[in-house]
Amino acid sequence: MSSATMVENLLLPPCEAKTFQDIDIGTGVTILSTEATARRNYNTTSPVPFVPSFKGLDFCQIKISYNPAGSTHEVGLEVWLPLTRAAWSGRYQATGGAAFRSGVGDLFFGQAVHDGYAVSSTDGGNRNEDFFDISWGLKDDKTIDWERLQIAYTTSIVDQILITKNIVANYYGETPRYSYWNGCSQAGRQGYMLAQQYPYLLDGILANAPAIGFTDLAMGDFWPQLVMKEAGLWMSSCQFDFFRQKAMEACDMSDGVSDGVISDPDICDFDPLHVVGKTYYCDGEEAEVTTTMANIVRKIEQGPTTPMKTPIWHGFSPSTSMETVGATKLTADKRLTSNPYGISSSFIKNLLLKDASFNLTSLTYTDFMALWTQATQNFSWLWDATNPNLHNLKHAKTKLLTYHGLEDTEIPYQNTLRYRKRVELVMGGANAVDEFYRVFLAPGVRHCFGGTGPEPLDPLAVLVDWVEKGEAPETMDAGTLNNDGELVTRELCAFPAKAKYMGLGDAKRASSWSCVGGTERHVEREEEFEGEEQQVLGDTQAGKILGGLRDRFEGLNLGLRIG
Repeated sequence: MSSATMVENLLLPPCEAKTFQDIDIGTGVTILSTEATARRNYNTTSPVPFVPSFKGLDFCQIKISYNPAGSTHEVGLEVWLPLTRAAWSGRYQATGGAAFRSGVGDLFFGQAVHDGYAVSSTDGGNRNEDFFDISWGLKDDKTIDWERLQIAYTTSIVDQILITKNIVANYYGETPRYSYWNGCSQAGRQGYMLAQQYPYLLDGILANAPAIGFTDLAMGDFWPQLVMKEAGLWMSSCQFDFFRQKAMEACDMSDGVSDGVISDPDICDFDPLHVVGKTYYCDGEEAEVTTTMANIVRKIEQGPTTPMKTPIWHGFSPSTSMETVGATKLTADKRLTSNPYGISSSFIKNLLLKDASFNLTSLTYTDFMALWTQATQNFSWLWDATNPNLHNLKHAKTKLLTYHGLEDTEIPYQNTLRYRKRVELVMGGANAVDEFYRVFLAPGVRHCFGGTGPEPLDPLAVLVDWVEKGEAPETMDAGTLNNDGELVTRELCAFPAKAKYMGLGDAKRASSWSCVGGTERHVEREEEFEGEEQQVLGDTQAGKILGGLRDRFEGLNLGLRIG
């Protein structure tokens, strides 16, 4: 450590409560309590496989309890700051929630501090350990606690960013040079809310598999249960998986490679009725696919419709696992029955019917449509981050980046694409929108992570390069291990481009694939000079394609060269 760095660290205030007690963000927030503890050589232990654990972290841990402006509800906020100035990158990362939770505590803090970020999370005033329980949104008299819901899903998210920036300034003597949002699912919805309403608070927003249209999502994810109930047949996960297997057999090769991944579900023409009469095996027993089973799968794929057969929400492709929204369970007498997704179940029971003991299997299609109308009228203003007008985001020069798995088991990827297309209509087309908002689709990836397809390796780094270096991403590095333990790499393509196998080389290597069908980029040249053709070519879309082909062919070791 240099002497200058040692002096800088000595000038930092102590990591103790009084350092952060006089925080004024100018919004009427009342600080109730402040705790600060210096953590040295700290080890994090992740409870989930997709979040790494870290050892030897040094940071200042701050916990604050406060009342939002004009409210007596208590909200908790936790912040971790790299303990020394040398360890701080000058960046701040705000993290979001999951399901009905406003935040997930310090789950992602270890990675953030390891990478030099100041990082924070809010509990939104909801400390319920059950992420899928929304009963706290009701008052004792069974009326909706609108103030508490507003705090949980909007106010606390904004407060989190403002308060943390002031905490950072109190400790380091300066505000963050760059501020980012990072999250998936509910946190993705929160990111889109910030992009639409408060883009000036952040420089970059990473919002993956976003639960935009959260009201429709909560209702739409109940559709598979209703379809089975109306058909009079509760299907097992094994039976659904048989249809998945047949869909994979029919469409896996659509991209030229048999790898257990359907790269483009939209062109998969698998018809569940074509397997009626086929034999399947579940729980050691042999049976035949019935027309009723095939029609259930078809209706789930088509998605909810009105009585006039107009689609109102997206369906799930046959290649998507039904283990979440199509789950069933055994009764005491060994019969299958409904096991609805927790978000849908809790929302319908508590906030719509206001009866936590209600038996959802008694709902009819007519009841369901009426409840959907009620949900839209009462909750879309609060939950649905669907405004396609992103002029404020553009003017703030904030970047919005999203990836979404094509086999998402909870939030259909079509929801993100529908929003992106609406933004293009409002904001001047694909090229104009790509200046500040880009979407990447991940074939074979489930909700946020998992599945058979390659997952994005470091999407936050991609966003940072876009924000801080002006490097707008055309591709996103992704990888996974296949069933044989072999590394599979791929470059995800910026929408609307799709990955296509080139027909040569190892299909497990990203170098054997190319993005096709993408948006053409317009390049302006003030004048041309003789002898600069190669430089100009390198700046065009064609030049990038040729350069990529050169790398790919040379990587095949076939003796081929371009240029």
